[in-house]
Amino acid sequence: MTDRSTASYPLWAFCIAVKLVIFAAAGREYGYLSDELYFLDAAGHLAAGYVDFPPMIAWVLAALTGLFGSDLLVLRGFACLLGIGVTLISVDIVRLLGGRSTAQWLTAVVVLFAPAFLSVQSILTMNVLDQLWWAAGFWLLIRYLGTDRAVFVYGLGVIYGLALLTKLAIPAWFLALAAAVLVYRRDLLTRREVWGAVVIMIVLFSPFLSWQIGNDWPFIDFVRAYNAESPEAMVIDQPLFGLITTMNPPFILIWLPGLIYGLIAVNPVIRLLGTAAAICLALFLLAGVKFYFATPLFILFSGFGALLWERWLDARTGLRRGFVVGMAASGLMSIPIAAPVLPPAILQQAADFIRDGEQGRQGTEPAPMGRYFPHFAEMHAWPELTAAVVRQYQAIPGTERTDVKLLAAFFGQAGALNQLDGGRLPVAQSGHVNYHLWNRGETFEDVIAIGFAAELLDSLFEEVTVLETFTCRRCMARENGLIIARARTPKVSPEALREQIRRYYFF
Repeated sequence: MTDRSTASYPLWAFCIAVKLVIFAAAGREYGYLSDELYFLDAAGHLAAGYVDFPPMIAWVLAALTGLFGSDLLVLRGFACLLGIGVTLISVDIVRLLGGRSTAQWLTAVVVLFAPAFLSVQSILTMNVLDQLWWAAGFWLLIRYLGTDRAVFVYGLGVIYGLALLTKLAIPAWFLALAAAVLVYRRDLLTRREVWGAVVIMIVLFSPFLSWQIGNDWPFIDFVRAYNAESPEAMVIDQPLFGLITTMNPPFILIWLPGLIYGLIAVNPVIRLLGTAAAICLALFLLAGVKFYFATPLFILFSGFGALLWERWLDARTGLRRGFVVGMAASGLMSIPIAAPVLPPAILQQAADFIRDGEQGRQGTEPAPMGRYFPHFAEMHAWPELTAAVVRQYQAIPGTERTDVKLLAAFFGQAGALNQLDGGRLPVAQSGHVNYHLWNRGETFEDVIAIGFAAELLDSLFEEVTVLETFTCRRCMARENGLIIARARTPKVSPEALREQIRRYYFF
């Protein structure tokens, strides 16, 4: 494919400025996401694998916090930089496909403002890294198909190896790409560099495979549990509806024509990529995975659609500018539901308004934010919960306190106690996902239990005393009303207790 268009440096400056402004507006009001706290704990337990995720996010956080600390702005600032990378690569993908100014601007608008991209790029989890690897993979694949230079496909092997070490969603793309290659470019399967790239990818991924083998494949147990029921933090269960909604509904005017165009394009590179992307989307939908797994595919769909719109509006300068501005305006309005930029009180008013509209009457109590904005609710109440546990721990006489351990039901609770306690608490343990492996060999004779049902504690311990019922506003339902209890003298063996509290699923 020829590279006829040039980079739009004013557009690049616009993309960077928008991301930085959103980052600055988000500030600190919303606190750490529970996943961020969990991954910070994982960074303190470096390994080649974990129960519920490959090791890349823990490795990255260990390096990042080792250099700059674990302040919230450090984490979110790095996520912002990764998001800038995703956006600029997406714009350059359209440029490589021949897109000029209009196509590049439309693509930038989608990737900048669609909540499916913006929400992921506003927090530091594996998903923002995943989006970066997918985008970089598309870019390298287009370069290789357009030039046949082996360096690009070897780079693709590295990128896909890193993607596998980040999140195990990309194998669906491998299957879809292989199917498209079998239809349109079987000659690629005879090339030495292609198989060399596969070897590079497998070598990079091998540490995680070895770890899983050595630990009896806990990831398989996790996947079974994960797919058994939708996590509480998901408002939208249906993947297709979730994608349409979180891609910002007006943007369907861009990506849906692009999806269709990718299947029928005369251009062989677009047709190959478009076919693979459509197959991959179908695989995700059929598997019923969470809708955000498929978000990176919309880099291609939106880029292809932007190429069409540029062609259709080529001679209509006024309409072309109006369409770009209109799409950007709709994207700007979606920012508050994707990034933590609104003051919490205003977001609470939005939750109240939605709740009242559903009920047809005005509620007398604040609506639970987790019902409508769970990704924001997950950022609230962690300092308050930590302070409550500190208060109860320090109320225990000093002669007893040294033997008391902390046992949390959920990884967010354990992560908050470990990351936000200021050194005032012992290390918090849990049976939730990876904490189950980290507490090997531990005994729980005397614990402060956080977030467990009283019935479960009564079945496991001889003596259970409820110390406090924790309440919070704007937090997830599992935190509001949880009990903090003192539990002593287990009724079962240490290993039996560990198995009773083991949870390989999300709450």
